[in-house]
Amino acid sequence: MNPLPLGLGVAAAALSLVGLASLGRALDVQITTVQASTHGPSDAQLLGLRPRLRRLVGYRSFRVVGQERRSCTWRSSEAFVIPGGRALYVVPKAMRDETVVMQVRLLDGPRSLVDTDVRLQNRGVMLFGVEKDTRADEGALIIMLRAEE
Repeated sequence: MNPLPLGLGVAAAALSLVGLASLGRALDVQITTVQASTHGPSDAQLLGLRPRLRRLVGYRSFRVVGQERRSCTWRSSEAFVIPGGRALYVVPKAMRDETVVMQVRLLDGPRSLVDTDVRLQNRGVMLFGVEKDTRADEGALIIMLRAEE
């Protein structure tokens, strides 16, 4: 009997078990919703991100209007309520090379605003700018997505 195929099979099984073990841990997902407007103060917790936020939407003032953090199970959909009647669905798919792979869907009622797969650096933040919020007096909505294993 040739020991090479058996050794490769054992190595593949071990790698598979390592992958499944990492999927056994939950992924910590934080959604922060920010209202951007043309004038007014910005929340202190957003001052460090203000230049990045300004480049994204072009507004000057940023205020946190919603924040939710939860542990998400791998390969299961989690719904986050976004102010203004929107919903953000996140499906963590895998962890590869310190990068979280997930599906992200943002719905405004029956209308899909975002439906994509993303790769997000572990402990990184991704920003989604949402078109001008017609339900508010002015400004835009920014959704900050953060994931950490």
